[in-house]
Amino acid sequence: MKQIHVQVAEEFGSNARSVLGEINDIQLRAAVSFLMSANNVHILGIGHSGFFGKVLSMKLNHVGLSAYTVYNETNPPIRSGDVFVAISQSGETRTIISLVEEARSVGAKVLGITANEHSKIGQMSDVCLRVGKRAKDMEFPAMSILGNGKFENMNGALFGASIYALFYAIVIMIMQERGETVESVDARHANLQ
Repeated sequence: MKQIHVQVAEEFGSNARSVLGEINDIQLRAAVSFLMSANNVHILGIGHSGFFGKVLSMKLNHVGLSAYTVYNETNPPIRSGDVFVAISQSGETRTIISLVEEARSVGAKVLGITANEHSKIGQMSDVCLRVGKRAKDMEFPAMSILGNGKFENMNGALFGASIYALFYAIVIMIMQERGETVESVDARHANLQ
């Protein structure tokens, strides 16, 4: 029998591989172009989405974009020409909906990342990337101890692991489009650590 950490890694990986394989390549390329066209990128997610939104912000800065996570007091104001990235598995997170409305009111564009493109956030987005939360018919024997038979309480973690991988793919695509090098990316890494 495999060790639990190997089983969990396989379950997260298999799920991410399946749901990311369903992403429309045209929409993914549109999202990359959208981010690259922004004066500034402002990112908001809550829970798992927020954790991985911080990674996206950091990595976008590493490839030469100006990116911020919402609720950081040192951020510049959002303005026309900026992109607001709204990350919500359900697409119905009230706090994020409210800030999407605020961003749109000042002329910013919205990139929605959600498992439900028909949700409020999906409908309010200029570009929407649908990322599934859970692969169809997939079982999670190792992680099932954490949840009910439908694995509903694992949706946030599964969505989070998938967007984590997606964000690295987006950053690599931006790096290639911008002609960035390993050296130029490394030069933007924090060094007060």
